[in-house]
Amino acid sequence: MTKGLPFWCDQASPSPYPALEDDMRVDVAIVGGGILGLHLAWRLRDTGLRVALFEARRIGFQATGRSTAKVTSQHGLKYDRLIRDLGAERARIYAQENEKAVRDIASLARLIEGRADLEQKDAYIFAADKDQAEQLEVECKAAAQLGINAEIVSNVPLPFSAPALLRFPGQYQFDPCRYLMGLAKLVSDKIALFEQSRVLEIEYGSPSCLSINGRVVKAGRIVLATQIPIVNDGFFFTKSFPFGHPVAAAPLPGNPRPEGMFISAGAPTRSFRTARRDGQDWLIAAGKEFKLGDAEQQRDAIADLRAWLLDCFGIQALSHLWTNEDFRPMDGLAFVGAATASQPDLLVATGFEAWGLTQGAVAADIIASTILGTEHPAADLLRANRVRPLAGGGTFVAENSKIAAHLVGDRLLRRKVVQVEDIGPGEGGVVSKKGKQLAVTRHQDGSLSAVSAVCTHLGCIVGWNATDRTWDCPCHGSRFDESGKVLTGPAVSPLARHEWDPSAP
Repeated sequence: MTKGLPFWCDQASPSPYPALEDDMRVDVAIVGGGILGLHLAWRLRDTGLRVALFEARRIGFQATGRSTAKVTSQHGLKYDRLIRDLGAERARIYAQENEKAVRDIASLARLIEGRADLEQKDAYIFAADKDQAEQLEVECKAAAQLGINAEIVSNVPLPFSAPALLRFPGQYQFDPCRYLMGLAKLVSDKIALFEQSRVLEIEYGSPSCLSINGRVVKAGRIVLATQIPIVNDGFFFTKSFPFGHPVAAAPLPGNPRPEGMFISAGAPTRSFRTARRDGQDWLIAAGKEFKLGDAEQQRDAIADLRAWLLDCFGIQALSHLWTNEDFRPMDGLAFVGAATASQPDLLVATGFEAWGLTQGAVAADIIASTILGTEHPAADLLRANRVRPLAGGGTFVAENSKIAAHLVGDRLLRRKVVQVEDIGPGEGGVVSKKGKQLAVTRHQDGSLSAVSAVCTHLGCIVGWNATDRTWDCPCHGSRFDESGKVLTGPAVSPLARHEWDPSAP
């Protein structure tokens, strides 16, 4: 039976961190317990500052724990584009800071019990045809120009044809859940850690006040270490755009273990690595992108991934299947630093695309430098309140036009509405009832439950994610469990509950 949870979370130990129960005052409040939040906690651990970290759910189980966990400065076909868009000097900053992040993460992993299953591996981009092979040649030259060690190879054993591969040696893979829980343990002697502690409201001032679990946390500085900021300051939900992709795990059925971490040069996305557990080799693979909340696109992406795994690796059944969410920045670079000029003590980081491990570590370094009053080489490059209309203007307009279409089309034209009788046991769908659009789940016993289908962030209509059993917003990436509880922002309020009246029209 396929488990609908990430491979890394399957064997996680119980959490030792409490929910916030009392008012408190800190110098720095870190909101989010992923790689960004915990790396920042590590950087601030010995500074003498009063620091607390608040995780809305559980450390290690969110975006970082749902990734394929490749620790690499190889970010797809990235560097040639950066040189063309930004120039070699600024592209070199991006490259070198991500190279440093690889080393920093590996060093921290060695301090954690079991080293978080850290393994040194080469990272490869593989070409499927001659045109892609030529793209790899261009990318290889760009990497060399920026001081990155990379080379074209063609003799890597793989169960499919790859005429050329671009190899980045000396990269790493690990268990992200064990890494974050281990890092939390390393900082917990000096940093207050809280789980099940969701920030519902922020009132700015000196100090600012965060509303968490009915308590008040006063903070001199606030760091939103969430995938997308949970406040509208800076309007980052209009500059970083959500997308999903399926991720699967399965035992390798006797085939030779691919040695390395791999991603395709072109679409559809083929990204995979191996892991070792209980004496068995496992394959962890991610498939092509889909629009969050689009059930048809998601089904197609999962079917495509299953077919590819069967064809190339002989994998007939998946042990784990889940979806992950990422945010693509409009100009190809993450947004890190003060959210706005008027709120310099509200610090954010978002738009890591699919490379949040190293970029999260880089962002933590930048934010730590900002708090400590020191310079950072990438601070200006990734400045959160930057404006680059030539680099990102087209993407900005195109993506926000799509979001506007969702707002109008989904709410007024009701394109997602299904008939309640078409919702099977264990499934969900959006139903129109009494002029309202409701997100309806049918339980295994046939009973129905309903919540509002209107996302509490800005009002888009959510869609059913059958893999994770969640309601996902296609506009700005908020996700809710089937009862309407917030899983990820930018929304902070749950979907309103509705009593299901079968007799009502």
